[in-house]
Amino acid sequence: MPDKYIQPSTSSSELRQLALDHNWDDGFAIPRLIADHPNCDLAVALELFWLADADTVYLGEARESPRNAQWRQFSKELADRIIGGHYSTGMVPFEPPLTAVQIYNLRKKGLPEIFLTSLAACGPNNSFKPNPLRGSA
Repeated sequence: MPDKYIQPSTSSSELRQLALDHNWDDGFAIPRLIADHPNCDLAVALELFWLADADTVYLGEARESPRNAQWRQFSKELADRIIGGHYSTGMVPFEPPLTAVQIYNLRKKGLPEIFLTSLAACGPNNSFKPNPLRGSA
């Protein structure tokens, strides 16, 4: 049962590690539990977004198929939550797993800046704060 690893006291750092350790071929039960967890902060949500290749869905580059319906649904819901401000910035920083060229190309395609900007840790219940050491264009 996936929820045996995710308890109410699971920290955002632990949630992030669970996301990093997850085998995505095993489905979306664990990623959904992580995304729905009250301690899931913006850094964890962004980690899930990139691990799930959700940018492909957001940008409309994913083919619709019954085989990828769960992935598309998870990706859309996660992107909507991130853009909608559902997640607050927490104690864990985040660096998008992208090169400068990838960021440039994704920006040109219209991916919102929140997905492309690194986050500095700033404490619980704060809103999105870009990392000042890595500017955004």
